[in-house]
Amino acid sequence: MTLPTWLDNLIFEELGAQYCPSYADMTNIHDDRDATLKYLGTYFPRSYAEAYSIFSDYFGNHFSEWQNREEISIFDFGCGTGGEIVGLLTVLNNKFNNLKKVKIVALDGNQNALLRYEKIMKIMQETIQFHCQIENHPAAIYIDDFYDLNILDAVMDENFDIVMSFKAICEFVTEQQFEQKNPYEHIVNFMLPKLKSEGIILIEDITTKNCISDEWLPVMMDRGLNKTTCKEIERNEGYNQMYLITHSHKSNDKSKVAWRMIKR
Repeated sequence: MTLPTWLDNLIFEELGAQYCPSYADMTNIHDDRDATLKYLGTYFPRSYAEAYSIFSDYFGNHFSEWQNREEISIFDFGCGTGGEIVGLLTVLNNKFNNLKKVKIVALDGNQNALLRYEKIMKIMQETIQFHCQIENHPAAIYIDDFYDLNILDAVMDENFDIVMSFKAICEFVTEQQFEQKNPYEHIVNFMLPKLKSEGIILIEDITTKNCISDEWLPVMMDRGLNKTTCKEIERNEGYNQMYLITHSHKSNDKSKVAWRMIKR
C-alpha cells in the first residue's frame, strides 16, 4: 500500500514529519513538538495502512449491514495525529455512496498531537464526498488511572457506531496508570455501553513484550477482553499481523500489530 500523494505531501512537506522508528515501549503522551513530528512521520502512515486494511476487509464482509447508512458516528480513544481516522474515512468514502455524514469525536492526552490532527482533518474534509462533522475536545484529556475514565462521560455523551483505539492502551501499561489492573479490561468495559446496538469496537496495539508488565501485550489484551462481556467477531491472523506502507521517506515500511474486533 502507498500513502496517498496529497497525504504524503501534507505530513512530510507541510507539517515537517520525520521518519524515525523506535523499538522501545511506546509512551507518547508527553511528547514535545519534535517527538510528535517523529511520531507523525513514522506511526501515522502505519496506522493509516492498518486501519485501511482492517476496515476494508470488515466492510467487505459486512457490506449489507452498512450500505444503506446515511450517517455514521466514530469515537477514537487516543487518536494521536489521526492516522487510523484518515484510513477509516478513506474506506468509508470508497465503499458507501449513500453516506452523507460522519461524526467524529477524537480524544488524546497530547496537545502537540491534537494540533497536527486538526490540521490534517481540515484538509481531509476536502477529499471526501460526505460531510465530516469533527467534534474535538478543546484540550488534551489525560487519563491518569481507571477512576479517571468517568471523565469520558462528558465527551462520550451519546452512543457510537464505531469505537476504536490504536496503539494507545499499551501506554497505560507502560506507565502503570491502572496499577496492577488490566487496562484492556477496564477500557473495554467502559466503552461497551457507549456502543449502538449494532456498533463495533476495534482495539489494536503493538505486539511487543512490555518491559513493565513483563507480559506480551496481545496476551494481556486477550486476558482483559475475556473478562468482559464483549463478543469477538474478528481478529488478526496468528500471533500478530504485518502491514506494509510505502511513502516518500520509506519503501515497504513494516508494522506488526494485534487487533480484535468486538461487539456488545
